[in-house]
Amino acid sequence: MQALAAAARLARRAVPPAPGQWQAWFDGSATPNPGRIGIGALLLGPDGERIEISRRAGEGSSADAEYLALIGLLEEAAARGLAPLAVYGDSQVVVHDMLLPAGAAAVSLAHHRAVATALLVRIGEVALRWVPRHRNGDADRLSQRALAGTSVAAPERSGA
Repeated sequence: MQALAAAARLARRAVPPAPGQWQAWFDGSATPNPGRIGIGALLLGPDGERIEISRRAGEGSSADAEYLALIGLLEEAAARGLAPLAVYGDSQVVVHDMLLPAGAAAVSLAHHRAVATALLVRIGEVALRWVPRHRNGDADRLSQRALAGTSVAAPERSGA
C-alpha cells in the first residue's frame, strides 16, 4: 500500500524542464473492452519537431492498449535517440505500475512492464507522469483514429 501511495505521488510530480527535452503523450483504446486495440502517441521536440503514432495493435484489454501505446512511444523514442524525454499518460494503471518497485507491480501486466522497462533503460533519461484525461487529447485522438481505420502507417514527422 505504501509503494502504491509513493508511486501515485511521483506520478503527479512536475517534470522540471531540461535542455533538449522532448515531451510525449500516449493513449490506448480497446473497443469493446476487451477488443480491438488502437494506440496513439505524440512526441514534441525542443525545436518544434512533431512525431505522431496512430495504429492498430491487435486485440486485448484497455490496460493492454495503454501499455502498448506507451511501448510504441518508447520504441519510437529509442529508435530516434530522443532523450531527455518527459512522457505523460492518462492511465493511472500503467503509470503507477511502471513507477512501482518490481515486486509490487501487477503480475498480469508483467510482460508489458518488462518490455517498457527495457526501453526506458535503452533511452536513458525518461520521466513518466500521469495527466488527467482532458490534458491528453492529442494522444486520445490518435488512438481513436487508429480504431476508426485511419491509422498512420509510419509515424509522421514535421518541424525543424
